[in-house]
Amino acid sequence: MGTPRSHKRPRQSEPTTLMSLGDDMLAEILRRLPSLPSLARAAFACPRLRNVAFSSVSNRIISPAPLLGYFISVVDGDIPSFHRALLRANSDVAAIVRCGDFHLAGLEDYEWRLMDCRHGLLLLTSDRSMAVFDPVSSSRLHIPYCMNMGNAGGKSSFHCFLPACGDATSFRVLCLQSTGGGRVRPHVYNSCTGEWFSHSLASKGFRPPRRGDQHMFQHYMPMLAGERIYWRTTNAEMFTSLDVGSMEFSHVPIPDKLGRYSSYALGDTDDGTTCIVDVSTRTSYRLYIRVWFLVGSSWGQEWRVDASHLLADDCISVAKVCNVTAGIVLLSTGYKHKALRYIAFSLKDALREGITKLADFFTSSGWVQPYFMAWPRPRLKAAGSTENASICESEQETAAGSNSKKQV
Repeated sequence: MGTPRSHKRPRQSEPTTLMSLGDDMLAEILRRLPSLPSLARAAFACPRLRNVAFSSVSNRIISPAPLLGYFISVVDGDIPSFHRALLRANSDVAAIVRCGDFHLAGLEDYEWRLMDCRHGLLLLTSDRSMAVFDPVSSSRLHIPYCMNMGNAGGKSSFHCFLPACGDATSFRVLCLQSTGGGRVRPHVYNSCTGEWFSHSLASKGFRPPRRGDQHMFQHYMPMLAGERIYWRTTNAEMFTSLDVGSMEFSHVPIPDKLGRYSSYALGDTDDGTTCIVDVSTRTSYRLYIRVWFLVGSSWGQEWRVDASHLLADDCISVAKVCNVTAGIVLLSTGYKHKALRYIAFSLKDALREGITKLADFFTSSGWVQPYFMAWPRPRLKAAGSTENASICESEQETAAGSNSKKQV
């Protein structure tokens, strides 16, 4: 006789879910996502995925950071407004903007002024302190002013930037202070140490940036391009330059055809080359864009592009070049009813194939900063301060949980 069959049902194994996998397997899955926005959307679904993405996937991301839009900081101290870029339909990008805090609702406690916008972070200042804000994760870090800066809350006594940092998960804040004696002094905050370091005063041959309304005298304001900050003094035919790595000052000549009152912006291309973009109107309703690239210590050949098709029929003038960052140029055009139209395009496309608009929106005059989706993202954690660190981590956990619920 044969062995009788057992009537017991085979025990079913537990179903395999995404979160039951090991970190190595999760990292491999994240690496295979098709784009940077899709990776960011998945990473902010929960704290564990975010930690895996930061630790295992960051070094292998090679796709460029996409342009999500522009922040406009107005003169009256209102919360900066956000305008989305003209991008192809992308559900991942839309989810990032929808689940984040791009309208800065979490910054309504002070009157903030937008100083810089780089590496996926916003740098804002108020009369009380500084704040570094991440609109994707809705997290922020308050930074007290450096004691050596004196009256740091003044609106025109200093200029602040977010230069690149060697570690992609940390950040630096660089402040150029214009002292009462006509000198300039840099101060640097490092998120790794949580401390400020005040450098020596520049020699008397290097005059500080011009004080005054940054919207009216933009061509005299300091501009960050690559690893250097450039600014132009009132009567000088040279740019003053500060190397943000060595903290050394130097002079860089100005292109011969760039007039004293030209409407230009100094920035960088998508590969990090320093450039100057200027606009000029030769005849009625004709718009030409001129470009110079920095080669060594001098400016190379001037390039000129006819961009007259960007002007509408009722446009009366071209106001200025507002910003050049990572090869994206932003222009503002004047209209009869005192409203400004902002147009963004790729500098590489303009020089090769023609201008294709990446942004087209209307708003009042203000300080414009482009926002790129960066990865890996600097972590907003106060070094050496348990209280501040717990606050920042708490905000990130809350934001991650909120994003996960919204996506479900």
